[in-house]
Amino acid sequence: MVLDLLTLTAIPTALGAAEAVHQQRVLDDEAESDERQAPFYLDVFCDAQSRKRDEVHEAIVVLIDGKLRLRPKDPKTKLPKRGPVDSAEPHPFTGFYLPFPDEDLPSRPMPAAPVLGLVSTIPSDPEAAKSKSRKPKLNWVYADKDTREVKYGPRSEAREHVIGPWDWTEDEQGMTLDGEETLVVVEEEKGGFGWAVYWDRDDDRLKELDVGKKKRVLRCSLERRVVNEGGETDSD
Repeated sequence: MVLDLLTLTAIPTALGAAEAVHQQRVLDDEAESDERQAPFYLDVFCDAQSRKRDEVHEAIVVLIDGKLRLRPKDPKTKLPKRGPVDSAEPHPFTGFYLPFPDEDLPSRPMPAAPVLGLVSTIPSDPEAAKSKSRKPKLNWVYADKDTREVKYGPRSEAREHVIGPWDWTEDEQGMTLDGEETLVVVEEEKGGFGWAVYWDRDDDRLKELDVGKKKRVLRCSLERRVVNEGGETDSD
């Protein structure tokens, strides 16, 4: 009789564990859906009341020197134009959502939605670009925890900063970080080619930081444009 009671007592626990495993699989499958992993570019929409608006509105996000920056978009190709300060063709952000590895995150109760990270292909050196057999490399996109600059780098670098959750708005177009559409662009250098992407965590145009007091900050929306031609990639 004692054995039977123990068995009966264990049934709810077993059922609860099985349901938790099922729910975790559902959450994992949603985070790794084909739709979320479809590669996309990032276009800039800006309706700020500023004389500088035309420098950023309809620009495209590119990866240069470890940061997400802006470049004018060619109206025919819809890809970035080469600017006077660029030594090579700008590499457009070309990325998708990917759950950040659990081993780099604090332990969480089960079930829990995976923390959606954001990855992008990165600029390659000229010799590597000549090899058609080599898969493009991926880096993680993150917000610097101190400066709020939006950067890209290997996982070992990204995990020290704000790696997500990244997501999209209800219409599945605008980019969000930590549940809010609070990405802005900052004019780091004048001349039209000095804009970079920042995370305005407190939605105050970065006024609590020196950058918000000294440089022009424009609110904008980074909008997803799905890439028509996909390609194989390797994560770093």
